[in-house]
Amino acid sequence: MSFRESISTFFKRPSPIVAPTQEIYAAGVVTPRFSRLVLALAAVMVLMGLVAVLVEGLFTLAASLAFSLLPVALLLVWALKTDRYEPEPKSLVLMVIGLGGALAAFFTAISLPGGLLGYVVKVALVEIVFFLALYGLDANRFTGREFNDHMDGAVYGLALGAGYIAYANFLTVQAGGYVTSLAATVFALERFFTMVFPGLTGWWIGYVKAKYVSVGFRPLFIGFLPVLLLRLVYEGVLTGFAGLVLPLRLAATTLVGLVFLAILVRRIRWALEDEKIWGYASGLAPVEKK
Repeated sequence: MSFRESISTFFKRPSPIVAPTQEIYAAGVVTPRFSRLVLALAAVMVLMGLVAVLVEGLFTLAASLAFSLLPVALLLVWALKTDRYEPEPKSLVLMVIGLGGALAAFFTAISLPGGLLGYVVKVALVEIVFFLALYGLDANRFTGREFNDHMDGAVYGLALGAGYIAYANFLTVQAGGYVTSLAATVFALERFFTMVFPGLTGWWIGYVKAKYVSVGFRPLFIGFLPVLLLRLVYEGVLTGFAGLVLPLRLAATTLVGLVFLAILVRRIRWALEDEKIWGYASGLAPVEKK
């Protein structure tokens, strides 16, 4: 395992993991009681949000937020459906989404330097904190048993990114940042494609776990650095597009974003192929508690 191995997976498929670690067969330990608690809290939060919309009459805000989150929801649902051999506990996925929202609130609250340098620092810090959150999820003796392989890692990474984007989009909509439909589409897509990067980070952590067993922090962090570099490249490209008229900016952002998204989609498909090799499709997958 090395920096070279991590960065090479952006360009070519690694050899199938034909002799995986026993970690991939570890059954989850998330209890039904925990699941019910998380689901109940999620239901309460959704209900409070609906009440707020009704009381304040913020239907336009709600519609704008739903529009901005449509691609986020579609990508996360696709990943969850693709993870069909060993689906993750929905309660844990919801918890990770909530964690992403909490991280977005944290980065909104703290004060960072202004200007281009401050923006780059914030982007780097966000991705590093995403790595730390996913590393902690994997290293924990309870949640780590749900985090079996690179398919699981991609799902949890996407869930983390979805929560972060949901909170960030809410703040943008609330502040009136989506002035026109075209501007809303551009801003929503620019932020949507950032969801790819925590997905790639989670994939990497799960890949290492399936191939080498959970290893120390330092090797995993070194393998994460290409993801960080890729995110900075994406932000640099968006900065270059900022001066374009909105229709051209939308087309350019979509084209570039799809290239980054394709990297993640390919990795998820590779993970699915590995799970077939391990016998997951034949009933050998650990049964996760819901």
